[in-house]
Amino acid sequence: MKNKLLVFLIVTGALLTVSASLFGHHGTGISYDLTVPPVRMKVKIKELKWANPHIGIFFDAPDDTGKMVEWSIEGNSPYNWMRGGWNRTTVKAGDEVTISFYRSKAKGVPAGVINKIIMPDGTEVFRFQRDAPGQEVR
Repeated sequence: MKNKLLVFLIVTGALLTVSASLFGHHGTGISYDLTVPPVRMKVKIKELKWANPHIGIFFDAPDDTGKMVEWSIEGNSPYNWMRGGWNRTTVKAGDEVTISFYRSKAKGVPAGVINKIIMPDGTEVFRFQRDAPGQEVR
């Protein structure tokens, strides 16, 4: 009886420990301000990292003070982008695009989460979020 109780406690403890880590992933609304319209910038893509858990898009643009800094914009996972019909060559380093994104809630941090990228011909790619608060993606 004593051994069964010990095994039960060990298994229960292990399951609780493993399941608690599932709640560790951040939410987009926690890190980025989705309550205001997204920022739009015309930029030249410096780098695209196509890797899990999120793609990363990097470019140089002015911050709030006008100083040129490297911006880091995170996107969905490669798997989700592929389901949308996009891949690692949809946007690449050197492309001049208009990027729409929601800024980080951390003041002064040049980072955000992607809303969409608009190619020079007007095609929208990597569309992820609504265009304005309360407006749904169709």
